Amino acid sequence: MSLPENVYEAICRMFMCDNLEDHLTCYHSFYEDLKECTFIVFSENEGSKLPESLCTDYDHDFAIINLGFANRYYAMNQQIYKEMIEKKRSDYFIDICVDLDTQAVSYLKNIFVEFNEVSHSQKMNEVLQYLQLPEINYSCAPYMVENAAKKDSINRIECYKNIKSFMLFKAFHYSKFMQNGICEYDRLEEEIQLDADALFHIMFSEKYALSCEKFYRMQESLYVLLLKTICIEFANPKKSPQNKIMELFDFVNTELGYFADRELQICYYYFRHDEKTKKFFKKVQKNSNDLFGTINGMSWDLIHVRIIEQEFAVRPTEQVRYAIHVLLTFDNGLKEVLQINPIEQIALYKDIPIPKLKYCWCDKIPGAKEKLMSENNKKMRQHTFKTMHVEKLKTALEKELHSLCHDTRL
Repeated sequence: MSLPENVYEAICRMFMCDNLEDHLTCYHSFYEDLKECTFIVFSENEGSKLPESLCTDYDHDFAIINLGFANRYYAMNQQIYKEMIEKKRSDYFIDICVDLDTQAVSYLKNIFVEFNEVSHSQKMNEVLQYLQLPEINYSCAPYMVENAAKKDSINRIECYKNIKSFMLFKAFHYSKFMQNGICEYDRLEEEIQLDADALFHIMFSEKYALSCEKFYRMQESLYVLLLKTICIEFANPKKSPQNKIMELFDFVNTELGYFADRELQICYYYFRHDEKTKKFFKKVQKNSNDLFGTINGMSWDLIHVRIIEQEFAVRPTEQVRYAIHVLLTFDNGLKEVLQINPIEQIALYKDIPIPKLKYCWCDKIPGAKEKLMSENNKKMRQHTFKTMHVEKLKTALEKELHSLCHDTRL
């Protein structure tokens, strides 16, 4: 679904606001255009404070990543606006959830083997303690979306074991286990088995595949974007970062047609050989045994963030106005690239998430704004996207990258 022009312009105006009073004033000015929008704003000094357990935390083997990084937040939509005008305050419920990425879910399988069989893992001990906190709810949405997409290539038996371990964990009394070493659950073994069967069936259903289709298309586009980025870097590593990123912008406009702000900035920082990208691109080497698999995995890591943005729009009950989701990951590379440019605001229009990053990074690159934002180039991207054949593009770039990796003249 594309945004109506009037809604897009109104959202852009809201994105220019940096405090609650400005958001109220702007919402009033564009009320008719924004009636179907909700804005979630992360702030250092305004709004409600996130529970400490949901603030960004890099002090353990795993990381808790609040995409906004700021520890306060407030929101604006039609209902909140009316309440603020009438009562000078707005009280409402939000849903808060921790999303475990693929790696975190797969680690559970080594601990929750069967109903009465729990293995000790020092690596996971802190994670289990964290996830048992009373205010924590959690999901495995990133794992489900990724593995549903790979249903024809993954080991389904191992996948089922992961799902069952997640369900065992959800029902597990960790504190009692630590006290007396006895496995106790708040559901019967048969009920947990049924829950695992149901989730596994959902994950591989046609209905679920259709609901995830946009993420599959996005992942293919990000894979292609990373392929081209690495081709540019390998072809001429001494070329200036500015020239490399402008070449990538041309590719986006004329061949890919998909503009991804956060991911393009990560590519730019890779061209700059920035410290924050070194772990994320660590395995991208010419002598890698599985270079395409590595790049594909990187594109899925970035899609996990997009999935979490979408989760902001999920309302489990009518009483909930919106959701705040945070990512739990063991991926050190992803942890670092997400620090480059956090989300400052996120707009939800008919359940479409539109994130606004904190920094306008391309403003510092001469010619970048024209290359990305001019009407002519926007129209060119739209045409490119409609006519682009992603499989052909993917095959051509894999061939190009393979050649670069085996060209002894470079």
